[in-house]
Amino acid sequence: MVRNYDRIALSRAEQVALIEEAPVARVATVGPDGLPHVVPVAAAVVDGRLCFETDADSVKVENIRSTGVAAAVVDAGESEYAEHRGVQWRGPAAVVDDPEQVADIERALFGTVKSIPDASGHERVKIALTPERTVSWDFRKLG
Repeated sequence: MVRNYDRIALSRAEQVALIEEAPVARVATVGPDGLPHVVPVAAAVVDGRLCFETDADSVKVENIRSTGVAAAVVDAGESEYAEHRGVQWRGPAAVVDDPEQVADIERALFGTVKSIPDASGHERVKIALTPERTVSWDFRKLG
């Protein structure tokens, strides 16, 4: 079967728009046993990176601190194959320590900079994934 990936690929702007539109990104990291760990997160694109917040002691944070890499998939239109579109970003990932970048991520995720600690008592951190490799598709482009 001939595949025309260039024809269905999303531009970077379309990729970002899909990520901003979708309610969930699925983030994958690699554990010490070499197996993938995949979890849903709310995400936003900030300065060209996929960013999200999570508990500092979560498995995904431990995996990212250990390997320095992650991947994320965002998709839409699953119920109708001809409408399916998505993007996968893979690359370096890290906990964001810079206070200005943390504030930018909070604004993107929550519409404001948080002024009080998380009520659940867990320390929260921000993660940023820089896309070095991307794959995208939009079957609506096939007509």
